[in-house]
Amino acid sequence: MAVEGLNILTKHARQVNLFKGLEIEVDKITISYLQYADDTIFFGEWSKKNAGNLINLLKCFEIYSGLKVNFTKSCLYGVGVNANANAIESMASYMRCRVGNFPFTCIGVPISQKMNKLEIGKMS
Repeated sequence: MAVEGLNILTKHARQVNLFKGLEIEVDKITISYLQYADDTIFFGEWSKKNAGNLINLLKCFEIYSGLKVNFTKSCLYGVGVNANANAIESMASYMRCRVGNFPFTCIGVPISQKMNKLEIGKMS
């Protein structure tokens, strides 16, 4: 039930432009997060404002659900033009989390900076 609360908070934050997810150019859909069991991956626009709003959204979730988000176990992954090493380190410090490194595996799926069908087969 708590997960549904996170879904409602995230959806509302997107609707009122407090959190901007990742827009997939091909299909013009926006992805804000993926969740499996107790792991959640957020996708969002690279900006301090968006990161701050995500932190506030997660703090609201903590109050609503009684669950605790462990930012020190969380990792930030930067992808794109604005995500150079210094920018990623600075944003991770702002969010009080660690910098994650590519490639990594999430629920058995290899994740890299450049995802396509050919590269996924090569990562195994």
